[in-house]
Amino acid sequence: MNRKKIIFKNVSLGVFYKIINMGIVFTTIPLLLNYLEKEQYGIWVTLFSLVNIVFFMDAGIGNGLKTKLSEALSLRNFKLAKSYISTTYISIFLISFIVLCIGIGLIFVINLQELFNTTIPENELKTVLFVTLFLVITSFILNLYKSFYYANQQASKVELAMLIYQIAVLISVMLLLHFFPRKLLFVALFYGCLNIFVGIIFTILFFKKNKEIKPAIASFSKKKVKDLMGLSLAFFGIQLCMIVIFTTDNLIISNLLGPAEVTNYDVVYKLFQVVIIISVIVQDPLWALYTDAFQKKDFEWIKKTITRLNKLFVVFVFIVLGLFFASKPIIKIWIQRELQIPTVLILFMSIFVLIRVYGVIYMTFLNSIGKVKLQLWLYIFGAIINIPLSIYLVKTFDLGSSGVILGTVFSILSLSLILPIQTYKILKKNEIY
Repeated sequence: MNRKKIIFKNVSLGVFYKIINMGIVFTTIPLLLNYLEKEQYGIWVTLFSLVNIVFFMDAGIGNGLKTKLSEALSLRNFKLAKSYISTTYISIFLISFIVLCIGIGLIFVINLQELFNTTIPENELKTVLFVTLFLVITSFILNLYKSFYYANQQASKVELAMLIYQIAVLISVMLLLHFFPRKLLFVALFYGCLNIFVGIIFTILFFKKNKEIKPAIASFSKKKVKDLMGLSLAFFGIQLCMIVIFTTDNLIISNLLGPAEVTNYDVVYKLFQVVIIISVIVQDPLWALYTDAFQKKDFEWIKKTITRLNKLFVVFVFIVLGLFFASKPIIKIWIQRELQIPTVLILFMSIFVLIRVYGVIYMTFLNSIGKVKLQLWLYIFGAIINIPLSIYLVKTFDLGSSGVILGTVFSILSLSLILPIQTYKILKKNEIY
């Protein structure tokens, strides 16, 4: 296996697709903001991030599948790969049904106006949330194709899928602006249905080329559920903690400061997310390659790869510094309206991005070899302190939305400090580093 060739192909294609993707996303956001206006946009961002928690509710099976399927394909054991895929599909379907039932119950019990701190009618909020939940859960099942492509060392195909999705979203938002009245429901329908469509297309394409591992009910195995869950329970715990740390920010801001403030926060986050996205493009192809290299005891390659990623991180530092100083004029040109964004929010967002990017260098390696217990405990610690710390910083120090991202910084800091040490010890144990 020529790992250098695989990385170059996936990263170069991934960068190409993602650059176009980011350009489309940056074009879509001001259009969507014009369609919904500031308060409704803040509600949509909060609601969408809340419902997308569903993607973390697979009991870690998605990540477990990525690792197990990588191992099976590396050994060319197609029967085992088929069994893992079939078992995952059935398991995810059952989980999705349970999540849908719980979600519907919560929608009718919770006072959404109070939760989102808005005057938008309760019935409208419940309808939009129900439609979004149903469509996202359907996408949740279909989005397993991403794990298939990652495990098959075709990470660039996932970026291509996302590019097609974003192009469709841009076209939809333009149609909304010109032909539809201003309603959150229309946005929810377009976003959800398009995601389902892309999931169906790329799932069909994958199995058309990989017929030998096409899922079948007969290939379901209770034992494989146990195998997946053995690794996946730790991933699931991590994902639950990530829900608290990464997906509650908008809800906290909306509840404490109002949905309009979510818009300011989201615009800054979207700008700096460019750095995280570039990092992910580089990291995603490495998961399956780390697994393959570790199985074959090619520790020298692992060491060199991590060293190169650390050098690349220095480049990310300069990119973030440039964004910090140029962010306000960039946002003004991009959004085409004046937003009152505090400098301290931009500063804390810069720190958050750098900590996140650095930590992912080591998380990707550790996840790929199933060494996730220490990471789990660090995430649990971060999840415990995240919400109360964020609320405390907002209320006590009057930091506004800046206090929320600062709370997130403290919640993930230990991961970026301790996981590099764990990686060093694992590689040193094999007398390489």
